Amino acid sequence: MAEQHQPAVRLRSLLNSRLGGWWVAGVLGFITLFSAIALLAVSGWFISAAALAGLALASASVGHGFDIFRPAAVIRLLALTRTVGRYTERLASHHAALGLLRDLRSRLFRRITQARRLPLRTPGAMHRLVADIDLLDQFPLRVVLPWAWASLLLGLLLLWLALLSPGLLLVTLPGLLLAWLSPWLGYWQGGRLAREEVAHAEQRREFLLDSLELLTPLLIWQRWGERSAAFAGQDRAHLQRQDRQQRLSSRIALLQQWALAASLLALLWQGWPLISEAAVSVPLLLAVLLTLLGLSEALLPLAGSFVALGLSQAARDRLNSLAGEAPQQEPSRPRPEGPWRLQLHAVTARWPGALNGPDNIHLQLEQGETLLLQGPSGGGKSTLLQLLAGEQLPSSGECRLNGQPLLHWDVRQVIGYLPQDIDIFNLSLAANLRLGNPQASDEQLWQTLTDVALADWARAHPQQLQLQPGELGSAVSGGQARRIALARLLLAERPVLLLDEPFAGLDATTREQVMAALVRRQAQGLLVIASHQPIMADRLRVLPVGDG
Repeated sequence: MAEQHQPAVRLRSLLNSRLGGWWVAGVLGFITLFSAIALLAVSGWFISAAALAGLALASASVGHGFDIFRPAAVIRLLALTRTVGRYTERLASHHAALGLLRDLRSRLFRRITQARRLPLRTPGAMHRLVADIDLLDQFPLRVVLPWAWASLLLGLLLLWLALLSPGLLLVTLPGLLLAWLSPWLGYWQGGRLAREEVAHAEQRREFLLDSLELLTPLLIWQRWGERSAAFAGQDRAHLQRQDRQQRLSSRIALLQQWALAASLLALLWQGWPLISEAAVSVPLLLAVLLTLLGLSEALLPLAGSFVALGLSQAARDRLNSLAGEAPQQEPSRPRPEGPWRLQLHAVTARWPGALNGPDNIHLQLEQGETLLLQGPSGGGKSTLLQLLAGEQLPSSGECRLNGQPLLHWDVRQVIGYLPQDIDIFNLSLAANLRLGNPQASDEQLWQTLTDVALADWARAHPQQLQLQPGELGSAVSGGQARRIALARLLLAERPVLLLDEPFAGLDATTREQVMAALVRRQAQGLLVIASHQPIMADRLRVLPVGDG
């Protein structure tokens, strides 16, 4: 339980998830930017030096030697390094970012299942999980790496200037430091704009989805025009917030360019006497000027870094809220113990905007009994399961467990819920299963796979427990994906199981095998199943839902 007292997401620890990948991306990105700036500097030096050598050769009576082969080879090498480096850096950074997002999804899934009765299944909550996790890669990609690259390249330029002439370093240092530090001027405003954008974007999306769900009644009552106008207003406000972010980044970028321009003028002012004194050659001074100009490529991404940081911070806070960052603040509730008894009295529930749902449900389910919810699609079977699992739905009536209201109990380790939309991650089969019980042994995994009729399939695979079912079960069939999710839930060993269509995609023989295992495992608990398929079991009760 100590893990639950720590925030689920910390920005400073994001890079630890794929540290090797981020190091590769960082090194490749630095090499790419260094090559691009060095290519500009060496090319400028080479062209000017070759021109001066040609002038000297034309005006002199004796030969003047100038090696064009080695500088040309360096230029070709830098050009090739820049091109290859940019491509490989993108591959490395995207690979690290996608791996980070995969790790975050599985980590948050485990955290939410431990901190709550179930992973939240409301559309808004699920969108927050997906969208906010995707925003977290802004922190390494648009904050950490750009600042690391710019800082290293600026340090190398300052070192070169110090070796070349301390006077050049002194006159250019103020402008370079201002160009490097000016993005901090957007720290507070950029973060505030980003957090406002995340919050209002979610409201805008929910308003749009609600409008589309209510399209028919809105058209019937001639309210669609009013609703469309309201959404258009929200859309304009959304664009205005994005425009404010862009203007902030543009103002910072303009300040950076003015600072670099000041350094450039100071470099020319201080460099001209050095040329007159033959302390610095014209080609070398031109190379420094072009290096300073090329540095803007590394500094410009910093202008929007604090907007990206604000987006990541807002996403972190929302995800920590969903994952139950501070469960110690919740009132302490007792955990129920068997024998188990579930009672429903006059229960009615509806999702906002839904036309159907469970209506006036009366039920008493005793330990060892199995309840089958039957009825047409859209009749409210899933809604009833979600209500029992702990979703905060508009409802009436009483749901009691062991004689007390559900809210009286801490049921996080009591109720297990398998929704219709399952979560399978791009991890090995064993890792997916251990999300339900991290301490499960291989023997427990194989026994659970046997219970869901997947053991023979897994043993026949060359990788067995290390096989990859793919993101969302893309590498396996729909029935296999559902049984993997069911096996993960069974490993959690919850005495009350709520299963929504667990037999979808299964033939009759496999369905009977899985059902027998479920009844056996829940002999000392409760089993509630919503299914369109017929099932057979001892002590089976059938409850019609949504039949009119």
